Amino acid sequence: MVTFLQTVGCAIAVYWYNKPEVYQNHVALLLLPLVTYVLYSYLDGKETTAKGNIWPGFQKFSLHKYLIGPKGYLCSGKMVYDDKEALQKTKQCIFGAFPHGVVSLHHGLMVTDADGFVSDFPNLSCEKRRDLGASVVFKIPGYRELLLWLGCVDASRKNAMAILRKGCSLYILPGGELEQMLTREGEHHVYLKTRKGFCKLALEYGVALVPVYSFGETDMYTTYSFLFKLRWWICKNLRMAIPLCRGRGLSIIPRRVPVHCVVGAPLQVERSERPTPANIDALHQRFCKELERVFNKHKAACGHPSAKLVFH
Repeated sequence: MVTFLQTVGCAIAVYWYNKPEVYQNHVALLLLPLVTYVLYSYLDGKETTAKGNIWPGFQKFSLHKYLIGPKGYLCSGKMVYDDKEALQKTKQCIFGAFPHGVVSLHHGLMVTDADGFVSDFPNLSCEKRRDLGASVVFKIPGYRELLLWLGCVDASRKNAMAILRKGCSLYILPGGELEQMLTREGEHHVYLKTRKGFCKLALEYGVALVPVYSFGETDMYTTYSFLFKLRWWICKNLRMAIPLCRGRGLSIIPRRVPVHCVVGAPLQVERSERPTPANIDALHQRFCKELERVFNKHKAACGHPSAKLVFH
């Protein structure tokens, strides 16, 4: 097949070389839709709004289960609930998800119907929720559209506040790019000690906090420590993660491992329009303890009986 495509490619190149006017016309035809796409997609700024460009039908698309569902190609993903009934009764919340991992593939389980989350929780998905993503991911052609269709928007405080004001829920990866850099196969690191912004939002809007931990996320890739101090400095100062990793073989395709996305019970939060640092710290401590409780309760059933959660 590759040889055939190479032959066709060479034939086209020779044809265009002998007829440059045809080549120029074809280049113009190829560039026109590309330029149109760039102008339309990158200048509309949908990722900077609370509305975004969500496509609920795409979230429910059956293909997702073949990619990340229980028998998926990229991972064997499964949803696990600490208190499913309480979650189904929740009208609005902030999901605090861990760990970030190299690619956060577990996020797909909660933003699609790969293992039934969208169907089981219409109150906390599709039009009723937005997920926050780093600004840089919305600069990647194609991937940008995929994220927007799945309900992701830029992770700015302005967006987060607008979403909560509308009565929608939020999905946040508090550890961000620094937690991404801490990814180690077989280890469980969360960058949470200084990440308190989501707790402040929960207090300001009086919405529940829901801890989420995904076992297996850190096992999909082997990561390397080469020039780690330099890459860590770049990440902290330039907010750009550079994980050195490999998946299957020498590729970037993740190893197909079981990924159990455990969703904890909602932590009820009393509203405080002007929360004090003490209020924020108290809620943050509650969240950390609940995340650790959920982790320890489900780790054996999820195939990680000796795992230890490390806070940074």
